[in-house]
Amino acid sequence: MKLQYKIGGIAAVAVLMASCSMHDPYGDMVNVGDALPTVSLELGTTVVNAGDSVSFKGKYYTDGEHEPDHSEIWVLVSQTESAAATLRLTPSYAYSLSIGGTDTIRASQTVASYPHSEAEWNGHEFELNVKFPTSRTLRQLTWGNISEWDQEKFDSYYPENFSQDFVNTVVTSLTQDSTYYDDLRYVYVNYNFTTDQINGVIANYQNLNQNGELSQLVLTETADKSDIWYTKTTKEVQVEGPGGRPQTEEVPNVIGKYYIELVNGVSVYREVPLDYVAPDGVRLYDVYESSPWLFCRYDDNVGGIVTTVRSNYMPVFKDLISLIPFTDWIYDSVEGQYSVSFSRKYQLGVTFKVFDTDGNIGYTTDAFTIDLN
Repeated sequence: MKLQYKIGGIAAVAVLMASCSMHDPYGDMVNVGDALPTVSLELGTTVVNAGDSVSFKGKYYTDGEHEPDHSEIWVLVSQTESAAATLRLTPSYAYSLSIGGTDTIRASQTVASYPHSEAEWNGHEFELNVKFPTSRTLRQLTWGNISEWDQEKFDSYYPENFSQDFVNTVVTSLTQDSTYYDDLRYVYVNYNFTTDQINGVIANYQNLNQNGELSQLVLTETADKSDIWYTKTTKEVQVEGPGGRPQTEEVPNVIGKYYIELVNGVSVYREVPLDYVAPDGVRLYDVYESSPWLFCRYDDNVGGIVTTVRSNYMPVFKDLISLIPFTDWIYDSVEGQYSVSFSRKYQLGVTFKVFDTDGNIGYTTDAFTIDLN
């Protein structure tokens, strides 16, 4: 049975129990004014291993005009499922997708019947100290944090679109803007994209590669990914030191300027040459050397250097990281396992019913539940 995003449409399944009569315990009709048996129930436990029996004490009595005939235990079976996956490929962006829900998989049915002769009179009412069975097919199931991926089990436990929805959310978060700039850079630098994958993406953006800008993304034997995705906010220059001796000094590596223009209420960054003379009232800010797809600049709002991916280049990286399969996004390389978790648990709703010889039925109305392990 596969978990759905909205639990509520799970088909009922047949469960092997001691008895299988299928009428509704609350649909039994009695005539107005009939004297019903008075009933109470005490469960011996609220947690039991599936397949074990549950002890209980049932108490009941009738008026002087009616004779008890027999009693029954009725059980409703509900199923609770939860499934989750957690992002592990990014260093700081945290994301986990969880779904779950509870549904009734079997309507209330009788699972055990006891003749009145098994009950003992305690001076006030009849007491029945017996047991009723549970099904071992209702064992709790857990699966997750596995060292070897099992696609067949994942498909049987998780909804059809779970993995794609997970990937879509992660990719969108990393590429809708530069909020998670460090994570996006980390994924490019650390994930083992193939040359064919990178070239395949570049082929769709030739307008951005007229001077080979994107071709830099394809590694050569001597290139390093961190060198390809770079910012150089300082540079070394030779200056005259004490005694006229030359020495090296770090200075800002400014290659251009920009100013901010408000267009329809939106701030637009206008890049200009280093020697641009700004009109009166226009403030210029520094632009630093970086990879072609990066806009590395001094931002007065934060009082420091800010690096973002240029908006026209962002689709390139969105297409590229969209090639990463779901299993690689959730693989925890430190623990050596895939970060998924699935659980399925069952709970029994128990009703104790007493029938008299005239067919009148009394039953418990309080909620009695048993969790199955």
